[in-house]
Amino acid sequence: MEENFCSMNKGESKRSYLLYSAIAIILIVIIASIGFYVATGKEKKSQEPESPEQEPLYLEYGDPYAFNDIGYEPGIASDSMGNLFYTAHKNVDREDMDKLETWEYLASWFYVSNDNGNSWYKPNGRWQYYLGDEGDIGVDSNDWVYYVDTYLRDINIHVFSNGGELEYSTHYKTSIGLDDRPWVTAHGDGVVHYLGNNAVSIGGGRYWYYRSTNAGLTWSQGDVVPGNGWLHMDADRTSGYVYIVKEGDVAPDQDITIHISDDYGATWDWNNPVYIGHRDGASGPPGEGRWPVVAAGEDGTVWALWGDYEDAPDNGSRLFLARSLDYGQTWNVTDITPFQGVLDYPWVAAGPDGSVGVIFYATQDLPVADNSTWYVYGAMQKHADEVDMEGIQLNFSKADQNPVYEGDNYHALHDFFECCISPDGALNIAYQYFVGPGNGDSILYYVRGEIPKEYEKDGGKESVGD
Repeated sequence: MEENFCSMNKGESKRSYLLYSAIAIILIVIIASIGFYVATGKEKKSQEPESPEQEPLYLEYGDPYAFNDIGYEPGIASDSMGNLFYTAHKNVDREDMDKLETWEYLASWFYVSNDNGNSWYKPNGRWQYYLGDEGDIGVDSNDWVYYVDTYLRDINIHVFSNGGELEYSTHYKTSIGLDDRPWVTAHGDGVVHYLGNNAVSIGGGRYWYYRSTNAGLTWSQGDVVPGNGWLHMDADRTSGYVYIVKEGDVAPDQDITIHISDDYGATWDWNNPVYIGHRDGASGPPGEGRWPVVAAGEDGTVWALWGDYEDAPDNGSRLFLARSLDYGQTWNVTDITPFQGVLDYPWVAAGPDGSVGVIFYATQDLPVADNSTWYVYGAMQKHADEVDMEGIQLNFSKADQNPVYEGDNYHALHDFFECCISPDGALNIAYQYFVGPGNGDSILYYVRGEIPKEYEKDGGKESVGD
């Protein structure tokens, strides 16, 4: 009986083995089929990040363009046709002092490019009046360009169309008490939003918000944005959404939050901002403040970026990128710090095809000393709205192989610099070289980064960061 019993177990084991083997083969075939359908796009693409077959690609940068003008805090914007607009705070040096009644008056620089940044010019119909100080640029849905230039309590609005033709200039005298840094953004048919910075809290807020619905001809009286932190804003040119991102205060250990309007800024809830994330340290290096930055993308995608300088300058800083896919209602955050170093003046831009671009100045020479070398870095990823935040792969590289500064003065490169993504998918960077010796003595530059042509396949699916 024992022998028969053993023989029966062996037979059953053999049959079980064959059954399990058949099931395993069927499962393998099913899994392989699913993988085939996903890979070939025959079923909906998974929102989980796919494992790339190769490392994320670096952008290819062209030759830097030198404006040979002295200035700092450069900003840049693009219209829907790819025309580029560039402004920077002018440093009134010795050569400019005898030209204040001409184009070289006390105002920000303003340039236009109609050929992808290969050449730049100062637009015709130059205004010969109104003093100015710091400027910013916004572009509405009709490609009207709003260049706002401040002079302490006043703001000057210069409006362009058709890629750089001056429509008119106007002067607004009733802005806030001391406008240290303006932000302007636009969308729709001549809807323009303006943030004025008092440098200190006045009436419960460091920043006040103004709105125009007639292309900058008249403005609202202004709303106080609560809080004493730094702010930035951006508008979605394809909808009525406009966003104001802010930190709770300029001190360390602050929340990053955002105010949202879905009706072109007609209504705001100033008392209930949406929570994005948190920074443990200061917003900038010792004694310096930095802005959180927001960029409005397509179809409800919104990006926010900020630095955390808790361990700077000895051990470097960290950089955080946040994304919302529902017009700013909910957020996910990831640490995108690419290397150990002080990453300063970070900026984020949104572009077509779900693209996102990030730039910063950085030194890896720690602790920061008088021989620390600083470079400008940039990265971009297309279809960044289609992956989980863990799938964000920004491969940062030097946008200019030459250092922009050497030293330990955190204010040598001033308070910010900007990038934008043009309709052709290029990353456009406005930046500066510090030449010294005085504060603000920098030469203005521009550089363009493109996706390597051999990887622009399938509508750009195989591109930087994919």
